[in-house]
Amino acid sequence: MIDKVFNRLSLAGLCATLVGNGLGRFAFVALMPALIQAGWFSKAQASTLGVATLMGYVLGAAAADSLAARWSSARLLRASMLVCALSFLACAFEGAGMAWNLLWRAAAGVAGALLMVLPAPLVLPRHEASIRARTSGVVFSGIGLGAALSGWLVPLLVTGSAAAAAVPAHGVTIAWLGLGIACLALTAGAWRAWPADAAGMPVDGGRPPLPAGLRRTVALVLLAHGLNAVGYLAHTLFLPDYVVRELGMPLAQGGFYWSMFGLGAAVGPMVAGTLADAFGPRRCLIGGFALKAASAFLPVWGGGAITLLASAILMGLCTPGIVVMVSAYTLEQVGAAHHRRAWGLATSSFAIAQAAGGALMAFAATRLDSYQPLFCASAVALAGSVACIALVRERPAPAAIPSVDRLLPVIITAPHP
Repeated sequence: MIDKVFNRLSLAGLCATLVGNGLGRFAFVALMPALIQAGWFSKAQASTLGVATLMGYVLGAAAADSLAARWSSARLLRASMLVCALSFLACAFEGAGMAWNLLWRAAAGVAGALLMVLPAPLVLPRHEASIRARTSGVVFSGIGLGAALSGWLVPLLVTGSAAAAAVPAHGVTIAWLGLGIACLALTAGAWRAWPADAAGMPVDGGRPPLPAGLRRTVALVLLAHGLNAVGYLAHTLFLPDYVVRELGMPLAQGGFYWSMFGLGAAVGPMVAGTLADAFGPRRCLIGGFALKAASAFLPVWGGGAITLLASAILMGLCTPGIVVMVSAYTLEQVGAAHHRRAWGLATSSFAIAQAAGGALMAFAATRLDSYQPLFCASAVALAGSVACIALVRERPAPAAIPSVDRLLPVIITAPHP
């Protein structure tokens, strides 16, 4: 069974999510403290570059269906992986200017969104139905694995030693180039694995409108999922920089905690699916939002090793895991006929809130002496998510709701991080 799940095509999907989000987006978070310490960018400029990736992600998610209707998925996947690799190589020149780096970080965001949306519809139908959930776990584990890899690799590339504290003048250039080469290697490894006959996906224009009786439920889920996006931003924009520059720890220590976030994210979806099947998505969703709120607040409560470790791992577990639960709960409340429509709206809400919240946090970070208020803001947003789900008027569950394992092929086609 393992050889059926771990095969050339599923591992190509893993490479795609690893390049597009694990490295294409999250490696920049680990690199951010070094960019500031080496004088490449100010704190405000580095934060703006992080937001540019989020803005690009929104554009890519919005354009994914239209692009997939015009070109084959295989061609788009190859091109997107190349763009991510080139975005690192293009940023390796000190003094290239803010506009140049903004352009390439936004391009990485666009490509990252396509590498989130496109692999699953191409990979999963070519596997037996009985193993598609596990195959989807292989594909999307690339996000967490990439974050974990970047937390170890970036300090090593920047300083030349995992234990070194100083940032040499050439270290940032080496890190950009090293990450670009790693993305090129993964792109080359996946290049021939994509099916040559992959046709463009038709744009879905036949989704039924939501009945009036379901609109309140969907509105609350949209709000909860949007607040969920704000809830993880402080960690995914500022955690390594908070550890390194505010708490005064070495760059490698910031990378370590970022790696722990990545490891949590790698196993989060399967843990969430198992719990939701056992205890029901509503109960697990409320508990998940509450746990995520606590993990967002932990860096404010204490800056010790155990507190930071727990915060990073729990935030990593909850970030992709809650996405699974939100989709399962949406299906339970609106039914199969309206699930794709409601879930599409929820993922759009997530992407927009992520970009808008990231821009506001980056603006606030330049005017605050500490990142702690931003961690508090994330915790408050997640408390709002708990309240939204608690306000949903439950409807009786249909007689046969598919298990979360069987939902995963539907869940992962939407553009979430």
